[in-house]
Amino acid sequence: MTVGIVIAAVLLAIAVFFIVRQRQTLRTVRADAAMPEDQRQYLLRQCQRRTFGSVLLILLAGMLVGSLFFDYEPIRKPIDEVPVVEQEAAKQAVRLVGVYWMAFLLMLMALMVLAVADFWATARFSVQQQRQLFQQHRDMLEAELTEHKYRQGNSNGAAH
Repeated sequence: MTVGIVIAAVLLAIAVFFIVRQRQTLRTVRADAAMPEDQRQYLLRQCQRRTFGSVLLILLAGMLVGSLFFDYEPIRKPIDEVPVVEQEAAKQAVRLVGVYWMAFLLMLMALMVLAVADFWATARFSVQQQRQLFQQHRDMLEAELTEHKYRQGNSNGAAH
């Protein structure tokens, strides 16, 4: 029980931390008019993904705390000594617990998919930015080479 509460508290703390960070990022994106549009779009989508992930973390923490209130042993007597009505109630309780934990695991899986999507989006944007910087550097070098050749040509022409 204590471990469940500690895990839920850690999940809540992480979720709140990332929600606060994403709000700061949104303020920065909205305030910076000089930011390139592709970077702005990337940061806005990243904020959406991470905020949604934080909401999923909050839901997971709530479900974890909620699971502490389940009765995981609905029948405490041998099955032969239990009336049929109580057997049906026990089956329903087991089904409820099963569905509850399946929903928990599906949300956890959705969170993992979201994390992988965020990772790939970050990697893709990073590669795009590296290519753009490489192209800018290449263009600068070509311009310097052209200028150098022009100066070289002028200094040779002035000597004749």
